Amino acid sequence: MTFEQIQQQTHHIADTKVLVSYDRFTTRFELKKGEEVIYSTRLLFLPIKNVNILINEQEFTLKIFWFILWKSTLVNNDNVVIKELLVHRRKKSIGLLSYCVLVSCIKVSLDFMV
Repeated sequence: MTFEQIQQQTHHIADTKVLVSYDRFTTRFELKKGEEVIYSTRLLFLPIKNVNILINEQEFTLKIFWFILWKSTLVNNDNVVIKELLVHRRKKSIGLLSYCVLVSCIKVSLDFMV
């Protein structure tokens, strides 16, 4: 398991190839169509983002939740177009949460034994 500062994934949205990237150090989230940046933001202090974006003259809603569990979806007229934009990031956040819960349960059970 290697450390990746920037996590990326490509998707086909509205007949266009879109690159989704997230920088773990700066918390910068970007959507790019070729060299054109469709949307870019820093997620530093706002754990929930709902933004309307245009891709090939079609309006989509980008929903990002990153506080404890990572979740980023792309919605078009209340229909989910892409359930998870960064699957690798979602898996890592679920793994980290599971590890923290497991270690906390072990610590609490050891405290009760003593």
